[in-house]
Amino acid sequence: MGRALQNLASLLAMPGGSGEQNMLRFAPNIFILQYLESTNQLTPQIRNTAANYLVIGYQRELTYKHHDGSYSAFGTNDASGNTWLTAFVMKSFRSARRYVFIDQVFVNQAKAWLGQRQQRNGCFASVGQLFHIDMQGGVNDELTLSAYIVSAVMELSYTAADPVVNKGLSCLRNAYTQVNSTYAKALLFYTFTLAGDQAMRNTLISDLDARAIVSGGERHWSRVDDGSVTDSLEMEMTGYVLLGLMSGPQLPGFGLGYSASIVQWLFQQQNALGGFRSTQDTVVALQALAKYSFATFNPSGAVTVTITSPSGLINTFNINQSNRLQYQKSKLREIPGDYNVKAEGKGCVYVQFNLQYSIPPPPPDRSSFIVSASASGRCRVPKPSLTVTVTVKYNGRRLRTNMVIIDVKPLSGFRVDTTSVQLVNGNSNPKNGVVERVDQIGCNAVIYLNRLLKGEERVYTLTILQRAPVEKLKPAVVKVSDYYETREKATTEYTSPCPVL
Repeated sequence: MGRALQNLASLLAMPGGSGEQNMLRFAPNIFILQYLESTNQLTPQIRNTAANYLVIGYQRELTYKHHDGSYSAFGTNDASGNTWLTAFVMKSFRSARRYVFIDQVFVNQAKAWLGQRQQRNGCFASVGQLFHIDMQGGVNDELTLSAYIVSAVMELSYTAADPVVNKGLSCLRNAYTQVNSTYAKALLFYTFTLAGDQAMRNTLISDLDARAIVSGGERHWSRVDDGSVTDSLEMEMTGYVLLGLMSGPQLPGFGLGYSASIVQWLFQQQNALGGFRSTQDTVVALQALAKYSFATFNPSGAVTVTITSPSGLINTFNINQSNRLQYQKSKLREIPGDYNVKAEGKGCVYVQFNLQYSIPPPPPDRSSFIVSASASGRCRVPKPSLTVTVTVKYNGRRLRTNMVIIDVKPLSGFRVDTTSVQLVNGNSNPKNGVVERVDQIGCNAVIYLNRLLKGEERVYTLTILQRAPVEKLKPAVVKVSDYYETREKATTEYTSPCPVL
């Protein structure tokens, strides 16, 4: 948990301009506080830091609230609240009340709104635009969404005696035989664990175990049987399996050793900040890792880790009870090279090597997205302004994307006019490629699109304004990526149309 604790404000190197992304600033603090409190490691300083992030996230999330008590990615700019995000906010607000003031009215309003979305068969209707499209598709749409909402309500300490939970569990049991998705089964496993249904737990874990991908002592689950795809969804479903194992009585044959093999794989996926690739995989994985850390916590032990460089330079890290929460790091200056790692003592420590490097943009035909950019405008004026045109096309394996992020860096000496962003060719199908929001993060403009259909090309323009003249301008970079499927991305560059600016 060390890196996540060190980087509570920035677990992901990605923008945070929607109601769901904001919750990443909120939810992980709860899991870390619960873990530290349950193991008697919570200090006033850590509590104050985490509580501050909870207050900021809480206040900001209320700006995405609808008058009926629901929540959506872009608040009242959206036509209605979203069932999935409302459930996410509801359970997070309820858990945070132990540490900061959260008005119970907002939790009650969200639960009441969700209850009104429940159908006669106990399943929940999907309302509002759902950017997490892996929760959609045929039976799995209704079933997976229902499992998520039922588990969220049970995390509020409601049991099967609650009418909403009781009807929801009935829906899940009746529809279970139609489920083929590994993601859905993993979520159902966690849901029935919270419900205390040991028979369903046994059935689901046996099915999931048969689908597990095991290699080198590590275990995880994938959307494809050979494990060739590793993205945020794989981490999320693996996190749900671990959550299901750690949230209920131990199942025969699936003890801590089995869970440890899952944890080993999850550790390998963590980024340098302690998060993962996107919001939901980070939230689910950190919640699961916190529960595992509590189950395996040992208040004793000390370990010395020695890192020896190729030339014999030694870095030593001492881990003991007084500094076990401290994230220790050191820069390795001999790259490339073979390093030796040696650990002595008694205890469990985690060592990670983090390598960062730059690569040129991949060829368009190898990317899930095809993106191009160009700049045009008047050069010989006192304060030049240029129009940047960005053309984006989705060419991936799915019929449509999740939310899409376009990150536009201005040329040196320029700033982006964020109010100038517009979709040029939106009349062909106004439901796709819509600009939901534009943020300015540092010097860059971050554009949020609702979605793109496969093969559909969209053109966007924005204005960049000169702040200071710069000679010999270098190209500026434009990046496009799917918000959840972060491996689906592409990068391009554009240059100045003027020889000197």
